[in-house]
Amino acid sequence: MSVRFASILLVLFLSACSSNNQYETETTTKTEVKANTCDIQYTRYQATVTGYCQEIAASLPKNIPTIEKKIELRSITSIPEVFWYSSKMKYSLVKQDKKAPLVFVIAGTGASYSSSKMISLQKTLFQQGYHVISLSSPTFSNFIINLDSTTDFPGVLSQDAKNLYGVMQKVYQQVVNENNLETTTFSLTGYSLGGAHAAYISKLDEHEKIFNFEKVVLINPPVSLYNSATILDSYLDLRESGRDAASAMLDDIFSAFAQSYASQKSSAFSHSSIYALFKDAELSEEELELLIGASFRMSSSDMLFALDVSYNLGGFIYKNKNISKFESVTNAMHRSHIVTFGQYFEKVVVPWQQESNPDLTREDLIEQLGLKNIESYLRHSDKISLVTNADDIILAKGEVEYLQDVFGSRAKVFDRGGHCGNMDRKSFVEYMNSQFQGAK
Repeated sequence: MSVRFASILLVLFLSACSSNNQYETETTTKTEVKANTCDIQYTRYQATVTGYCQEIAASLPKNIPTIEKKIELRSITSIPEVFWYSSKMKYSLVKQDKKAPLVFVIAGTGASYSSSKMISLQKTLFQQGYHVISLSSPTFSNFIINLDSTTDFPGVLSQDAKNLYGVMQKVYQQVVNENNLETTTFSLTGYSLGGAHAAYISKLDEHEKIFNFEKVVLINPPVSLYNSATILDSYLDLRESGRDAASAMLDDIFSAFAQSYASQKSSAFSHSSIYALFKDAELSEEELELLIGASFRMSSSDMLFALDVSYNLGGFIYKNKNISKFESVTNAMHRSHIVTFGQYFEKVVVPWQQESNPDLTREDLIEQLGLKNIESYLRHSDKISLVTNADDIILAKGEVEYLQDVFGSRAKVFDRGGHCGNMDRKSFVEYMNSQFQGAK
């Protein structure tokens, strides 16, 4: 079993952990009460993988009136033929039936506007009386393919913020024209990398004053993108034990899942059945780290392939090669799977940035890929709040304390939850409700 195939299976398993339907368009708002918890032994890796199921889930609407949207940001004829399926940028609108405040939500690394965590945030904010526009991460392939730029690489936060800010203006104008959206105020949030993006966009808006955000909430952001990506890369270090060892461990994990699944009375996936799979499998921390690392590598390889083709880099595909929609890209994708974020940073991002700024050092660029670069703004902007977990796996030693120092009373740090594992839990949703009160 290849690492990529196992990773895809992992994503399918984990997506079933959420009751959110990514394609739900029903207009009913029946409240779904989920009081059950799991009895899996807690670790921060388990919470990151399965969610913080040891805490009671929040009561959120079962269905929300989601409108799937597309916008053309660049000429369709300029998009490489191999990306025929992604010829417009996709996003979503959740609309109240009256004039209301609007929140923009930005997804985390490699995630789309319709990921399960995004839908959980949509439900939370819609229930509070907000319109919600959800945008994919600049590291998501559909965003990369449709961005009208061949100079900005994902991960450089100031550039990502500029691109997101431009997209936000365009999609807002589209929903005003096409969906008759009426707004009172604007707010902003994002999780993981999207939380860091929200911080930079907020700072940019202070100068541009297009939205004049009323409230900005950063959810589980990295302090240093370089540190966080290095941590996640280390969970799938193929150099130390090799691809065969990683594949063998993934085979063992899914064999354990298969045995547990075969013993269940029903073949249907539910919260309880998924939790039972993980409980019976009794995965070690090393195995959970591998699952997390494999998922991160899958997201980054998709990003790298989209970049290589769209920007004509010549890394995985020959330069100036036009790939048809029917041409196999299997070999190129295999090559992208072994590239770490560190290698992408050293071999692509640093040289590319130094072309336009020869005096820029590697250390300078690392400093720019995080919140410390805008620390003064974050310390003194009362409208910005932060929520994270004390055991967040993407934070290096001392970074939780750094966030508490910078944000002071505007920081909320939960004891448990791993990385974004508690976003649909009762205490987290109550916190979000306390922050977003514009419709009350």
